[in-house]
Amino acid sequence: MKKLLGSLVLAAMIVAVAPKAALAQGVPFKGTFTAAATVTPNTGNVAFCGGTPLDLAVEAHGAGYSTLGALSLSLQKTIAVSGAMHGCLELTAPNGDTLSAIYDGTEGAPNANNFIVDAFGTLTFTGGTGRFRGASGSAHFTAVFRRGTPVIAFYSVAGTVSPHGDQ
Repeated sequence: MKKLLGSLVLAAMIVAVAPKAALAQGVPFKGTFTAAATVTPNTGNVAFCGGTPLDLAVEAHGAGYSTLGALSLSLQKTIAVSGAMHGCLELTAPNGDTLSAIYDGTEGAPNANNFIVDAFGTLTFTGGTGRFRGASGSAHFTAVFRRGTPVIAFYSVAGTVSPHGDQ
């Protein structure tokens, strides 16, 4: 009887601790997003998310779907002529919860069809609101940009996020 009771107590402890341990590893985050962007010379020397002012200022808005559900996208970044990119990204769920990230990446030169196909980088999750309050983690992205007015961007993102900063 003591052995059975001890086993039940141990099993209950494992069940109580397991979800927290699983969240500590983060949950997979994968998604695809499409955005339209305006690009202007950065004459005001603006910088976003602690970065330094780069040559071009970009503001982009779009939407997509991910393992966290439908999300809209808002991005402010600057781009250097060399291709370095830095900025702030905010993903918003339909209920208004937000997931914030620092955006760092690099883009290559456009091809003959005016597409930049070798853009990539990292999102570092820095918190949010609602279910994403205290979120942490990171994700890698690849992107294709169609140059023009507006710029059209297609993103594929994969990584992990700990929704409540457990990572």
